[in-house]
Amino acid sequence: MPAMIELEQLTKHYPGRSAPAVDSLDLTIAEGEIVILVGPSGCGKTTTLKMINRIIEPSSGIIRLQGEDVTRANPDHLRRRIGYVIQQVGLFPHQTIGRNITTVPRLLGWSQQRIDDRLDELMHLVGMDPGTYRDRYPKELSGGQRQRVGVARALAADPPVMLMDEPFGALDPISRERLQNEFLRLQEEIRKTIVFVTHDIDEAITMGDRIAILREGSTVAQYDTPETVLAAPADDFVREFIGSGAALKRLGLARVRDVELGQWPTSPIGSGREAALRALASSEHGSVLLLDDRRRPLRWVRADELEQPGSLERLGVEVRGTVEPTTTLAHALDAMVGSRVGAVVVVDGSGALLGTVDMRVIMAAVDTMRTDAHEQDREEVPSR
Repeated sequence: MPAMIELEQLTKHYPGRSAPAVDSLDLTIAEGEIVILVGPSGCGKTTTLKMINRIIEPSSGIIRLQGEDVTRANPDHLRRRIGYVIQQVGLFPHQTIGRNITTVPRLLGWSQQRIDDRLDELMHLVGMDPGTYRDRYPKELSGGQRQRVGVARALAADPPVMLMDEPFGALDPISRERLQNEFLRLQEEIRKTIVFVTHDIDEAITMGDRIAILREGSTVAQYDTPETVLAAPADDFVREFIGSGAALKRLGLARVRDVELGQWPTSPIGSGREAALRALASSEHGSVLLLDDRRRPLRWVRADELEQPGSLERLGVEVRGTVEPTTTLAHALDAMVGSRVGAVVVVDGSGALLGTVDMRVIMAAVDTMRTDAHEQDREEVPSR
């Protein structure tokens, strides 16, 4: 079960510094939510995170975990109740992936059978086949794979709380987006209480149920949902931190699954050229999407290309970039801009076609967001 976290007057002073690194922070993190700590460098985000599991001891204040004051608990016992994921993962290089993931269960004295069962469960959960990866070493994995192992290790003893310190910051943009989406899918299953540190407001908007924007000393400038932070910044500091393009950033709040997908013409590649031409002729679009016998997208083909000789397997352009229902509309828009046809294909977990995202879909979503924002403003008028 997830746990509520309450920080009350949490303070950290360092010798030789005139101002505290964290100055009387009050924050309540609800069960099962992802709360993002975001703010400028040096504002105390990581210090706050490390005080929650007492890697850094607070100078004063109270930390409650599900109502229990843990500031005086045994710190080793406390840390076994909290999963911790960092940017550089911190895997033990001379231990196998299996041994890395099961570190805490072994410390807790679990039986070997229970450890083995949990290992297989976790590796499947993070999308890594146990038979393929269990006996490999960290140096044999990519950065994204190592980060998945770090998440699995943090989940090993089924802790109610996870702390994540810029966990995807060292990855390339494509791997980072993929892991963000996969982690959000995973959170729908595990429903942990997660405190997540990042310096990137776009990542905060993508990942957070709530965002705490911090000033120097971890003073909370605004603590609210991403929608409210974007639509109604608390002050100029928040407005400046969000930066320009707030309307575009709102596309990072909506996911492909939240909108009505476009339907471009499709034709099974095995049905031949004439079937593809008929599908295209009955549509206002300029390209037809060729599918395999499992409805997986293969190629985009225009009418003039269908009139050329040669195999259908060689006509048009291959479908390279696809998105899934959990992808944000911001990422879908980015993929769409890079597409020759001005649309990106949406697929399910098996790779089968669900629909498309094109500019009509994006503009309909923007109109909906604009309407929702205006309605929210009208609702708030009486209380101002």
